[in-house]
Amino acid sequence: MNTAYKKEIWDQYAQPFISVMPSQMLELNTAVATLATGNVCDFGCGAGKIAPFILDNPNVTSYTGIDYSLEMVKQARWHLQQFPQKKSEIIHAKIECIDTEAYDIEIISGITNSIESPGYDFGLSINSYYTWDNSNAVLETIYNALNPNASFVLVTPNKQLDMVSLLEKAKRELVAHPYFKTFKEQNMALVGNEKALFVDMDKLVEQVRKIGFKVTQVHQVFYDGGLNFLHLKK
Repeated sequence: MNTAYKKEIWDQYAQPFISVMPSQMLELNTAVATLATGNVCDFGCGAGKIAPFILDNPNVTSYTGIDYSLEMVKQARWHLQQFPQKKSEIIHAKIECIDTEAYDIEIISGITNSIESPGYDFGLSINSYYTWDNSNAVLETIYNALNPNASFVLVTPNKQLDMVSLLEKAKRELVAHPYFKTFKEQNMALVGNEKALFVDMDKLVEQVRKIGFKVTQVHQVFYDGGLNFLHLKK
């Protein structure tokens, strides 16, 4: 059981996280958004930073985000209100508990379906896996929430992630940003936690296959090789 991260950590991180977008994060969000289609669910959405990119995709019908940090959820709801062009909602819940517990949902722009009526055509989870208490339970919940033949993009750090180098590169473009110092400190603390689930690609591929996913593509292109990027099919 991974108990490395408490909700309070993510609550404190919410404002710096939504405020700072290094170019490597922008590149990743753009790449994932181009793959999205239909009704999209973002599992571990944080502050919903990828949502505007998803909503700009003409192949996307709606966006749903799920996160357990209340402050992240508040930021995500505000963020989505700035981009009301398509149906969207944010759910405050643990991913693995959405089928068994009551949760708080806020409709941002006219969406009527929710996780109670699974039927997502595309799922994504970016840099959330390494915090999960029970990764198998979360992946099984995601699998069950997706339509047959739906795609799922899973992105998570591996042990080669060099956060010092990434932040030094980000500093060149963001050094004057009022939240960059806090963003840097909190990122170093997050990746410095020895209980974080930084998993090798081979082990991650084996795990998702046992859940039932088919592996379409894997690579480690983003964050200078520090991220596992998996494009999966149900």
